[in-house]
Amino acid sequence: MQIESIEIKNYRLFRHVKLDKLSRLTVLVGANGSGKTTLFDVFSFLKDSLNHNISKAVAKRGGFDELLSRNTKGPISIALKFRETGGRLATYELKVDRVENKTIIEREVLKYRRGAKGQPWKFVDFCRGKGSAITNESVYGQSSAKEERSEFVLESQDILAIKGLGQFKGFKVISDFRNLIENWQISDFHVADARLSQEEGVAEHLSPRGDNIPLVAQLRGERWPGVHFDPFAGFP
Repeated sequence: MQIESIEIKNYRLFRHVKLDKLSRLTVLVGANGSGKTTLFDVFSFLKDSLNHNISKAVAKRGGFDELLSRNTKGPISIALKFRETGGRLATYELKVDRVENKTIIEREVLKYRRGAKGQPWKFVDFCRGKGSAITNESVYGQSSAKEERSEFVLESQDILAIKGLGQFKGFKVISDFRNLIENWQISDFHVADARLSQEEGVAEHLSPRGDNIPLVAQLRGERWPGVHFDPFAGFP
């Protein structure tokens, strides 16, 4: 899967920003405070929300008031467009809000577009812990196919629907997207962190702060002596 665009609203300094036509390798350049770290945090936020729940992901960042852009009322909105493994365009939309001092998922939608003109299939469509999901994924893409849906109620309004439904084999589309987020390797690396003393051990991937780069370099050097490598790239 490849992310092609991301649109963010009311997330810290991003009142409304959209990055479109993203390539497999995208380089962001900007002055301090321009939002590079915040963009990284959006991806970390999604991963934390999936691994735990929205409430914990928000609390980790100082609470809803700290995460919400100043002088805005919300909700916080994140939308990703990506190409799934079959090459079809998909969209994931997440809206997070606060109701009666509780952080909730106001809306969560995962939809795939059918061709250039076809109406999208909403494989997930949830609002405040209740919603529906398509149960006949196997016929998706067929010209005469009609979607069949079932209603579900989540245990809490701060749990992502893709977290629960993505664990079942019958929801392959949801599971694939869930795995995409779970397998993200996110590192907000700063040069100064590389100068920190390191504990003994090995590491295949950069940590979230990137402060284990000597361990990554050491392991690569042992596995492929004499081979030039990029510490930010994946292992062969």
